[in-house]
Amino acid sequence: MAIKKRKRPSFPKVMSEDLLREISEEYLLPFFSGASIDSVSDESSASEATVAFLNPQTIGFKVNKSDTYRLKFRRDQPFAKKTDPAREVRVVEAFASILAEMNDELKGHLKEDLLSTFQRRVVARAVSDASVEKQVLIVLDQMSSWAARLYEGSPISSAVGIDPAAIGDREVDIEAFASNDIGAVLSNGHSSLLTFDSRLGFVEHLTLNSGGISAKAAPWEQAQFADWTAHGDGRVAVALNAHGEILVFRDGQLLFSKRNGSWHFLTHSPVLSQMAVPRNPKIREAIYETVLDASFGRRGACVGVVGSGRSEEWQAMASDDDRLELKASKKSKAISRIIQGRKFQDLDRTLRQELVSIDGATVIDHTGSVLAVGAIVRIRKSVEGGGRTAAAEALAKVGLGIKISQDGSIIGFRPETGKISSSSAAFRLM
Repeated sequence: MAIKKRKRPSFPKVMSEDLLREISEEYLLPFFSGASIDSVSDESSASEATVAFLNPQTIGFKVNKSDTYRLKFRRDQPFAKKTDPAREVRVVEAFASILAEMNDELKGHLKEDLLSTFQRRVVARAVSDASVEKQVLIVLDQMSSWAARLYEGSPISSAVGIDPAAIGDREVDIEAFASNDIGAVLSNGHSSLLTFDSRLGFVEHLTLNSGGISAKAAPWEQAQFADWTAHGDGRVAVALNAHGEILVFRDGQLLFSKRNGSWHFLTHSPVLSQMAVPRNPKIREAIYETVLDASFGRRGACVGVVGSGRSEEWQAMASDDDRLELKASKKSKAISRIIQGRKFQDLDRTLRQELVSIDGATVIDHTGSVLAVGAIVRIRKSVEGGGRTAAAEALAKVGLGIKISQDGSIIGFRPETGKISSSSAAFRLM
């Protein structure tokens, strides 16, 4: 008589709260500027989703359905809606699902090795359909390799697109371009693109035209790549620019950037909604486009918007030489001649970027009229963070102030609720 072996009882996977908190603080929070994790978690049952919106500014998450707690991920600015391609919950879901796959291994001595390349996996999963996730990961690794090298003494700029609907040449795959570094020259990171199918078989080399492209949620230099991803289901584009930054596009938007060694997730619609002024969405979009352009052009800038009825307060902050309508200086006369009375939102996007790159603040009113370019803002008291921060905070008291650092980080200030003479951070990016 054969003896039946007893099946070992299976136990549900669990991850300790301390471990998840440790990993989240080190690898999830860096994706999101200004985010935090509550020190106290919520109790959770197996019937609850691993990732869920708790309110517009809080996402609850855990790794396994059987975990009896859920951490709370929070940010002052609201999270993007569920229908938005650039939604934070997608990143948190990718983060939790990859940790679930690594659950048992993270308890061993290889924990640090496994986590060292963890963020790139989150990026690949968050932007990809399942059929191309591994292929996106290969492209990210190739761009990282090129970012650390030079080609004939110059930084490498390149761009690769993956189109799941295309049929490429399987005998000529991405390795053919990577092994000889010809891919480092055959695409330039801003207007040309090497495209591949879902198995990384080569499809074609594209030279993209920026004419007629708006790309409201991408820097102007890479607008063509964002637009390319908007014209095919599941398309992903990855670009390496001249500053060594990796940019990842999907659904017509820039979703991730790797700069200064860290990955960042960009959420666009919540930033637009957090602007106190102007109320006109077309002007808001023009301001946001220019802020992105200044950030990825690595040009520090300060932009201010004067609210309705606040012109006298603004005039007290500026010298006559800086105010364009007075034309009291050679600078103001020259810039007035270039602008020719046009509204900020009607100016060419390249011109807008050049204007905000002039040292000092670019100031417009709530209708888009350009009030000053390169203005030195009078500040009543010193603040931490340097001249641009001080100017942006001062401008926020009359409407909106945005500071773009030379390292590319962006912070917007608006009047603090109930305090006319104070300002507070409204949004942060990178």
